[in-house]
Amino acid sequence: MRSVRDELKLNRAEVGWYQVRNALKARNASGDFVPVTFSAFEAAYKTLGDKLRQQVYELGFLKN
Repeated sequence: MRSVRDELKLNRAEVGWYQVRNALKARNASGDFVPVTFSAFEAAYKTLGDKLRQQVYELGFLKN
């Protein structure tokens, strides 16, 4: 949809995952296409976040 493309600025070279993910969510909401699921990505992202959250001080991201 043109409105989604304009809103998320998908015509730019520096399009990131945030814009792509939100464009696909808007496409899913339209009901005109086979829905794209993000469950595998979200599960992997949560697992990585949980792993890194425990090590944030150990890895030097934050200081005590």
